[in-house]
Amino acid sequence: MYFALFTNVDGELFRLDTRIYLNEFDQPSQNDACVAAVVAKNPGSATPKSLGILARLQLGDDKMLPTVRNHFIAAYKEAGKAIPQRAFVRVWNLFYLCCADLRKAIHRHSRSTAPLFCQSERFCPSLVWFVWGGSDRALDPMKLRFASLPAAHSCFYDWIDRVMKQGVPRPSDFAKHPQGLARSEVVPFLAAHI
Repeated sequence: MYFALFTNVDGELFRLDTRIYLNEFDQPSQNDACVAAVVAKNPGSATPKSLGILARLQLGDDKMLPTVRNHFIAAYKEAGKAIPQRAFVRVWNLFYLCCADLRKAIHRHSRSTAPLFCQSERFCPSLVWFVWGGSDRALDPMKLRFASLPAAHSCFYDWIDRVMKQGVPRPSDFAKHPQGLARSEVVPFLAAHI
């Protein structure tokens, strides 16, 4: 259900092309349907089973990916729509260097001579959900890369106002991480736009 492409560059592990599949099967393909994307900070604790190929993730303590999956499955159910075969939600990140400790990850990313970015960012689905958290001096400049995404529907849960909002959040907005959000706070918006 969770696949990604891991690669090692200059001794640093990067996680690219992360996919959260909404139905089960054995092997992903390049022809599968990206129905939405989420934009988070960085890859957390999920680890690879192999390098250099799109392969299953070992989730470890990563709770974000299952939470996102559950919210989208609930959204399809609430919308009364069947989940398309081989449908997935793409995970984009502000940066793709793997490290569960965010401060260490930011530091290592800043020292990287060749940081990688996911090529899939060039292909925007119609729905993008931002979950990158609050303002952060090191991360806010990275958020600008996503400011002009051509998504038909962009959204984020504003943690300050406690409501789902349409549009791309400003770097200073608190785009709440999905963990801890009740389905009732997110699913109705997702259901209306899938």
